[in-house]
Amino acid sequence: MNPQSSPYVSVITKHIGAGILGDIYGLEDISKTCTSITCLWLLHGRSFSKEQMKPFATRCLKSWTQRAPADSEIGLIAVAIDQRNHGTRLVYEPANGSWRDGNETHAHVFHGTATDTSLLIDHLGSYIFRFSDAPVITQHFSLGFSLGGHASWQLFFNEPRVTASVVIVGCPDYACIMSDRARLSKRETSVASTGTNFFGSEDFPQALVASVQKYDPKGMLFGASDVECHPSASERKRLRGQLDAKIKNKRLLLCSGAVDRLVPYHCAEPFIGFLKTATTGWYEDGSVYVEDNVYEGVGHEYTEAMIVDITRFISDSIAGSVDSTKAASKI
Repeated sequence: MNPQSSPYVSVITKHIGAGILGDIYGLEDISKTCTSITCLWLLHGRSFSKEQMKPFATRCLKSWTQRAPADSEIGLIAVAIDQRNHGTRLVYEPANGSWRDGNETHAHVFHGTATDTSLLIDHLGSYIFRFSDAPVITQHFSLGFSLGGHASWQLFFNEPRVTASVVIVGCPDYACIMSDRARLSKRETSVASTGTNFFGSEDFPQALVASVQKYDPKGMLFGASDVECHPSASERKRLRGQLDAKIKNKRLLLCSGAVDRLVPYHCAEPFIGFLKTATTGWYEDGSVYVEDNVYEGVGHEYTEAMIVDITRFISDSIAGSVDSTKAASKI
């Protein structure tokens, strides 16, 4: 079957690593001319499962196969996995609920998905490309919705092999979004002290504070301090070192709903503002592409307009890596 002309996108489910099932899209459609593979990791939202990500997989793969030449050496696959305690990995369903649902540890679901994705990046090739002349997975992208969007932010900053990320209604400032949600949920830890005693409380324990400052984009760069959109010269020097180590030469697409109440844009806006100001100004030489799209009238959801932007971004990112390789080979 010729993927260039067919609307069909193959999908197979494989056991990868220690007990994680992955839906792998496009693997059976890879052209025989392919020598290099881009893998798009698909991360679903809280209370959903890997099946939620099928529309993104099919649309992104179709977009690339339509754009790529018939004899392209670059192929694209997409892998959707269940987040911890979701889908095939469900252990205790109440733990996926919110504070309003009675889940006292709602904020604690923070870093597992990013960790799992890094683990699977290590081992995916061993499960799907085991023959000697198989193509090689040369780059990885991430795409996440909601809770998966938070994970996609973390992968963008913490996983060197992820060179492009799409975040759909996700947030780079986990402390801010949980504090805001605690206030709206009328948690005693937030209401009694007007939020000042929330961090370090049973709702957001000190160990979680430490984890956020280690893995969360805003927490890593600014700790418990406010985001500095226009940092001083000395602060820029410190930040430059971190940005060089974390996101240099990477690409980021943000898709946010203007009327999203669950993950409101105002929680992400200060950090996004800093990132856009830095990457178009004093850190422009870091070659970081940031596209920040806020969709009017859209809540906590994904829309056709988002999917159109996402498919274009993914194909552009693959094409850009191809062009960069060709340019480097000519020098």
